[in-house]
Amino acid sequence: MLGFILTSLESHMSTRDDLVRACTEMIAKDGLAAFSLRKVAERVGIKAPSIYEHFASKEALLGEARRSATIALNESLLAHCKGRGARQRLVSTALGYLQFAQEQPSLFALLLMATPSRRRSLDEPPDKNSPYAFLLARVNDFLGEGQRNGEVLSFGIWSLVHGAAVLRHTHLKEFSAPVVAGTRKNLEALLNGWQS
Repeated sequence: MLGFILTSLESHMSTRDDLVRACTEMIAKDGLAAFSLRKVAERVGIKAPSIYEHFASKEALLGEARRSATIALNESLLAHCKGRGARQRLVSTALGYLQFAQEQPSLFALLLMATPSRRRSLDEPPDKNSPYAFLLARVNDFLGEGQRNGEVLSFGIWSLVHGAAVLRHTHLKEFSAPVVAGTRKNLEALLNGWQS
């Protein structure tokens, strides 16, 4: 009996994971407007009403896909955050974003091209579990005590690496260029300007 329960639970988790993966891949390939429960169910090989055994609504499935993508990006940024000094850790974190976009294109597309920010102004702090909050912490380490322009520099870095990542996946997809090396050079020049 216990074996049957464990097998059923594993099957339930596998289908749930498959649904999240199918949702993510669909949005990455066809955009958020193309996302439907019927199409996700078809990709996984189940009937659409069966999705409700795993998720209460379309929004719940989408929310879980976004949550999984956020966790994956945070793990990638943490893994890339290396170096002895604050500057090295900041640059390696920023380049980790570019690496994540290259290695996880579906998650990148879902999280950073199809998910609007819930933050509405600088008066609101970023969500403490967001990838942006992780980057902002590295920026504040780099700037040191008393600096009040962390958000300005964070936005500049985020724009630089996000722009390079998007270009690499869209307009420059077939273009041979040293994107990572060029991005690193631009990051270093940006940080030099902030240290002068």
